Amino acid sequence: MFGSGQIFLNLSFYAILPVALIFYYVYKRDKFPEPPRIVFITFLLGIGTTFPLGILIIATEGFAETLNLGIEGSNFFMSFIRAAFLEETMKFFVIIFYCLHLDVFDEPMDALVYGVAASLGFAVIENWEYVLGASKHGLQVAKDVALIRSFTAVPLHALAGVFMGFFLMDAIFQKHNRKFFLFLSLFFPVCLHGLYDLILFSKSISDFYIYILLIIFLVRAIFIFRKERKFQDFDNIKKVKVIPKTSDVIFMVFVTFVILFATNYFLDYVLYR
Repeated sequence: MFGSGQIFLNLSFYAILPVALIFYYVYKRDKFPEPPRIVFITFLLGIGTTFPLGILIIATEGFAETLNLGIEGSNFFMSFIRAAFLEETMKFFVIIFYCLHLDVFDEPMDALVYGVAASLGFAVIENWEYVLGASKHGLQVAKDVALIRSFTAVPLHALAGVFMGFFLMDAIFQKHNRKFFLFLSLFFPVCLHGLYDLILFSKSISDFYIYILLIIFLVRAIFIFRKERKFQDFDNIKKVKVIPKTSDVIFMVFVTFVILFATNYFLDYVLYR
Protein backbone atom coordinates (compact mmCIF):
# COMPACT_ATOMS: atom_id res chain seq x y z
CA MET A 1 0.00 0.00 0.00
CA PHE A 2 2.73 2.44 0.94
CA GLY A 3 5.55 1.23 -1.31
CA SER A 4 8.03 1.09 1.55
CA GLY A 5 8.41 1.52 5.27
CA GLN A 6 10.10 4.85 4.64
CA ILE A 7 7.03 6.24 2.91
CA PHE A 8 4.88 5.05 5.80
CA LEU A 9 7.14 6.82 8.29
CA ASN A 10 7.17 10.00 6.21
CA LEU A 11 3.38 10.11 6.02
CA SER A 12 3.11 9.43 9.74
CA PHE A 13 5.47 12.34 10.33
CA TYR A 14 3.28 14.67 8.26
CA ALA A 15 0.22 13.52 10.22
CA ILE A 16 1.80 13.93 13.65
CA LEU A 17 3.80 17.14 13.12
CA PRO A 18 0.91 19.67 13.27
CA VAL A 19 -0.41 18.01 16.44
CA ALA A 20 3.01 18.23 18.08
CA LEU A 21 3.52 21.88 17.12
CA ILE A 22 0.12 22.99 18.40
CA PHE A 23 0.53 21.16 21.67
CA TYR A 24 4.04 22.54 22.17
CA TYR A 25 2.61 26.05 21.89
CA VAL A 26 -0.18 25.31 24.37
CA TYR A 27 2.10 23.56 26.87
CA LYS A 28 4.52 26.49 26.87
CA ARG A 29 1.72 28.95 27.72
CA ASP A 30 1.52 27.42 31.21
CA LYS A 31 3.98 29.13 33.58
CA PHE A 32 3.62 26.20 35.97
CA PRO A 33 3.81 23.26 33.53
CA GLU A 34 1.92 20.08 34.23
CA PRO A 35 3.88 16.84 34.76
CA PRO A 36 4.76 15.50 31.27
CA ARG A 37 3.80 11.96 32.29
CA ILE A 38 0.28 13.05 33.28
CA VAL A 39 -0.14 15.12 30.15
CA PHE A 40 1.03 12.20 28.03
CA ILE A 41 -1.46 9.87 29.73
CA THR A 42 -4.21 12.39 28.94
CA PHE A 43 -3.02 12.42 25.33
CA LEU A 44 -3.13 8.61 25.22
CA LEU A 45 -6.63 8.60 26.69
CA GLY A 46 -7.60 11.02 23.92
CA ILE A 47 -6.25 8.47 21.46
CA GLY A 48 -8.26 5.79 23.26
CA THR A 49 -11.50 7.66 22.65
CA THR A 50 -11.26 6.80 18.95
CA PHE A 51 -11.73 3.07 19.54
CA PRO A 52 -15.34 2.93 20.85
CA LEU A 53 -16.56 5.50 18.32
CA GLY A 54 -17.55 2.93 15.71
CA ILE A 55 -19.91 1.20 18.12
CA LEU A 56 -21.31 4.54 19.33
CA ILE A 57 -21.94 5.69 15.77
CA ILE A 58 -23.85 2.50 14.95
CA ALA A 59 -25.88 2.82 18.16
CA THR A 60 -26.68 6.49 17.53
CA GLU A 61 -27.73 5.89 13.94
CA GLY A 62 -29.85 2.93 15.02
CA PHE A 63 -31.56 5.05 17.67
CA ALA A 64 -32.26 7.82 15.17
CA GLU A 65 -33.65 5.38 12.59
CA THR A 66 -35.86 3.77 15.22
CA LEU A 67 -37.42 7.16 15.93
CA ASN A 68 -37.68 7.82 12.19
CA LEU A 69 -35.75 11.07 12.45
CA GLY A 70 -34.80 11.16 8.81
CA ILE A 71 -31.04 11.04 9.25
CA GLU A 72 -30.25 9.81 5.77
CA GLY A 73 -28.57 12.65 3.89
CA SER A 74 -28.94 14.99 6.84
CA ASN A 75 -25.93 17.27 7.05
CA PHE A 76 -26.99 18.39 10.51
CA PHE A 77 -27.10 14.84 11.85
CA MET A 78 -23.75 13.94 10.28
CA SER A 79 -22.10 17.14 11.50
CA PHE A 80 -23.52 17.84 14.93
CA ILE A 81 -24.54 14.41 16.23
CA ARG A 82 -22.65 11.62 14.47
CA ALA A 83 -19.36 13.54 14.50
CA ALA A 84 -19.27 16.48 16.91
CA PHE A 85 -21.44 15.21 19.76
CA LEU A 86 -19.91 11.74 19.96
CA GLU A 87 -16.33 12.90 19.58
CA GLU A 88 -16.50 15.84 21.97
CA THR A 89 -18.38 13.81 24.57
CA MET A 90 -15.62 11.20 24.63
CA LYS A 91 -12.99 13.91 25.16
CA PHE A 92 -15.23 15.49 27.80
CA PHE A 93 -15.28 12.22 29.74
CA VAL A 94 -11.47 12.05 29.72
CA ILE A 95 -11.25 15.48 31.36
CA ILE A 96 -14.08 14.91 33.82
CA PHE A 97 -13.34 11.38 34.96
CA TYR A 98 -9.53 11.44 34.83
CA CYS A 99 -7.96 14.88 34.74
CA LEU A 100 -10.18 16.61 37.29
CA HIS A 101 -9.30 14.01 39.91
CA LEU A 102 -5.57 14.72 39.65
CA ASP A 103 -3.94 16.67 42.48
CA VAL A 104 -1.86 18.57 39.93
CA PHE A 105 -5.05 19.91 38.34
CA ASP A 106 -5.14 22.89 40.68
CA GLU A 107 -5.53 26.07 38.62
CA PRO A 108 -7.66 27.34 35.71
CA MET A 109 -4.83 27.14 33.14
CA ASP A 110 -4.70 23.38 33.72
CA ALA A 111 -8.17 23.01 32.23
CA LEU A 112 -6.89 24.48 28.96
CA VAL A 113 -3.79 22.29 28.85
CA TYR A 114 -5.59 19.03 29.59
CA GLY A 115 -8.50 19.94 27.31
CA VAL A 116 -6.11 20.40 24.39
CA ALA A 117 -4.10 17.28 25.28
CA ALA A 118 -7.19 15.06 25.16
CA SER A 119 -8.42 16.69 21.96
CA LEU A 120 -5.11 16.35 20.16
CA GLY A 121 -4.89 12.71 21.19
CA PHE A 122 -8.06 12.13 19.21
CA ALA A 123 -6.85 14.41 16.40
CA VAL A 124 -3.57 12.57 15.85
CA ILE A 125 -5.33 9.27 15.12
CA GLU A 126 -7.95 10.90 12.90
CA ASN A 127 -5.26 12.83 11.02
CA TRP A 128 -3.12 9.73 10.64
CA GLU A 129 -6.06 7.77 9.20
CA TYR A 130 -6.91 10.49 6.68
CA VAL A 131 -3.33 10.95 5.53
CA LEU A 132 -2.62 7.24 5.16
CA GLY A 133 -5.97 6.75 3.45
CA ALA A 134 -5.13 9.48 0.95
CA SER A 135 -1.87 7.69 0.12
CA LYS A 136 -3.92 5.24 -1.97
CA HIS A 137 -4.14 8.03 -4.53
CA GLY A 138 -0.45 8.84 -4.44
CA LEU A 139 2.17 10.29 -2.13
CA GLN A 140 1.58 13.86 -3.26
CA VAL A 141 -2.15 13.60 -2.55
CA ALA A 142 -1.37 12.37 0.95
CA LYS A 143 1.01 15.29 1.52
CA ASP A 144 -1.64 17.73 0.27
CA VAL A 145 -4.21 16.25 2.65
CA ALA A 146 -1.74 16.52 5.52
CA LEU A 147 -1.04 20.16 4.68
CA ILE A 148 -4.71 21.12 4.41
CA ARG A 149 -5.64 19.37 7.65
CA SER A 150 -2.72 21.10 9.40
CA PHE A 151 -4.60 24.37 8.95
CA THR A 152 -8.16 23.07 9.37
CA ALA A 153 -9.09 19.84 11.18
CA VAL A 154 -6.17 19.70 13.62
CA PRO A 155 -6.60 23.32 14.82
CA LEU A 156 -10.36 22.67 15.04
CA HIS A 157 -9.82 19.84 17.52
CA ALA A 158 -7.38 21.96 19.50
CA LEU A 159 -9.81 24.88 19.64
CA ALA A 160 -12.60 22.58 20.79
CA GLY A 161 -10.30 21.50 23.62
CA VAL A 162 -9.49 25.11 24.50
CA PHE A 163 -13.13 26.11 24.82
CA MET A 164 -14.01 22.93 26.66
CA GLY A 165 -11.32 23.83 29.19
CA PHE A 166 -12.31 27.50 29.21
CA PHE A 167 -15.87 26.83 30.35
CA LEU A 168 -14.84 23.93 32.54
CA MET A 169 -12.49 26.15 34.56
CA ASP A 170 -15.50 28.25 35.56
CA ALA A 171 -17.51 25.13 36.34
CA ILE A 172 -14.92 23.87 38.84
CA PHE A 173 -13.21 27.00 40.20
CA GLN A 174 -16.00 29.59 40.31
CA LYS A 175 -18.65 29.78 43.02
CA HIS A 176 -21.63 30.63 40.85
CA ASN A 177 -23.42 29.09 37.85
CA ARG A 178 -21.29 25.97 37.97
CA LYS A 179 -23.86 23.74 36.31
CA PHE A 180 -24.40 26.24 33.52
CA PHE A 181 -20.67 26.39 32.76
CA LEU A 182 -20.48 22.60 32.96
CA PHE A 183 -23.16 22.45 30.30
CA LEU A 184 -21.30 24.98 28.13
CA SER A 185 -18.04 23.06 28.48
CA LEU A 186 -19.62 20.32 26.35
CA PHE A 187 -22.27 22.16 24.37
CA PHE A 188 -20.02 24.93 23.02
CA PRO A 189 -17.28 22.62 21.65
CA VAL A 190 -19.98 20.44 20.09
CA CYS A 191 -21.48 23.49 18.35
CA LEU A 192 -18.08 24.71 17.16
CA HIS A 193 -17.13 21.27 15.87
CA GLY A 194 -20.56 20.73 14.34
CA LEU A 195 -20.55 24.07 12.54
CA TYR A 196 -17.13 23.28 11.08
CA ASP A 197 -18.34 19.91 9.78
CA LEU A 198 -21.60 21.40 8.52
CA ILE A 199 -19.67 23.83 6.33
CA LEU A 200 -17.41 20.99 5.21
CA PHE A 201 -20.29 18.65 4.29
CA SER A 202 -22.52 21.28 2.69
CA LYS A 203 -22.33 21.67 -1.06
CA SER A 204 -23.92 25.11 -0.93
CA ILE A 205 -21.48 26.73 1.51
CA SER A 206 -17.96 27.66 0.43
CA ASP A 207 -15.08 26.02 2.29
CA PHE A 208 -13.69 29.54 2.62
CA TYR A 209 -15.96 30.01 5.63
CA ILE A 210 -14.10 27.24 7.43
CA TYR A 211 -11.03 29.46 7.56
CA ILE A 212 -13.10 32.43 8.71
CA LEU A 213 -14.58 30.31 11.50
CA LEU A 214 -11.19 29.03 12.61
CA ILE A 215 -9.55 32.46 12.53
CA ILE A 216 -12.30 34.00 14.67
CA PHE A 217 -12.04 31.35 17.37
CA LEU A 218 -8.25 31.15 17.12
CA VAL A 219 -7.99 34.85 17.95
CA ARG A 220 -10.34 34.35 20.88
CA ALA A 221 -8.31 31.35 22.09
CA ILE A 222 -5.09 33.37 22.01
CA PHE A 223 -6.70 36.04 24.21
CA ILE A 224 -7.88 33.34 26.61
CA PHE A 225 -4.34 32.01 27.01
CA ARG A 226 -2.92 35.50 27.47
CA LYS A 227 -5.50 36.31 30.12
CA GLU A 228 -4.93 33.11 32.08
CA ARG A 229 -1.17 33.49 31.81
CA LYS A 230 -1.41 36.98 33.32
CA PHE A 231 -3.54 35.63 36.16
CA GLN A 232 -0.77 33.15 36.92
CA ASP A 233 1.56 36.09 37.65
CA PHE A 234 -0.40 37.55 40.55
CA ASP A 235 -3.07 35.04 41.50
CA ASN A 236 -1.39 33.35 44.47
CA ILE A 237 -4.59 32.39 46.22
CA LYS A 238 -5.14 28.65 46.27
CA LYS A 239 -8.35 28.00 44.37
CA VAL A 240 -10.85 25.46 45.60
CA LYS A 241 -11.59 22.83 42.99
CA VAL A 242 -15.12 21.47 42.99
CA ILE A 243 -15.45 18.29 40.95
CA PRO A 244 -18.88 17.98 39.31
CA LYS A 245 -21.14 15.17 40.41
CA THR A 246 -21.34 12.26 37.99
CA SER A 247 -25.11 12.70 37.87
CA ASP A 248 -24.67 16.32 36.76
CA VAL A 249 -22.18 15.31 34.07
CA ILE A 250 -24.50 12.64 32.66
CA PHE A 251 -27.41 15.07 32.78
CA MET A 252 -25.47 17.68 30.77
CA VAL A 253 -24.61 15.05 28.17
CA PHE A 254 -28.28 14.04 28.02
CA VAL A 255 -29.46 17.66 27.66
CA THR A 256 -26.98 18.27 24.84
CA PHE A 257 -28.13 15.06 23.15
CA VAL A 258 -31.80 16.06 23.40
CA ILE A 259 -31.16 19.59 22.09
CA LEU A 260 -29.31 18.25 19.07
CA PHE A 261 -31.90 15.60 18.24
CA ALA A 262 -34.74 18.10 18.70
CA THR A 263 -32.97 20.49 16.33
CA ASN A 264 -32.46 17.71 13.81
CA TYR A 265 -36.16 16.81 14.06
CA PHE A 266 -37.17 20.45 13.57
CA LEU A 267 -34.94 20.89 10.51
CA ASP A 268 -36.05 17.62 8.96
CA TYR A 269 -39.80 17.72 9.56
CA VAL A 270 -40.60 21.43 9.79
CA LEU A 271 -38.26 23.05 7.29
CA TYR A 272 -37.54 20.33 4.73
CA ARG A 273 -40.81 18.39 4.54
